[in-house]
Amino acid sequence: MAINRCVCSNVSFAELKAIADQKKLKSIYEIQQDRPFGRSCKLCIPYVRQMLKDGRTSFNEVITE
Repeated sequence: MAINRCVCSNVSFAELKAIADQKKLKSIYEIQQDRPFGRSCKLCIPYVRQMLKDGRTSFNEVITE
């Protein structure tokens, strides 16, 4: 099963990437100012960090930091 979203905020990494690309946002903090995510369990944060590095929006591996 692919990991492709922040479950707590019900937002896909693809949506977050589109926001980041459109507005030229470079950090998790900047994206969170536009579309809140990652404020409850925070398990999505390592995936969004990786998304910002390599552009992937779906993951098959567990990333913990």
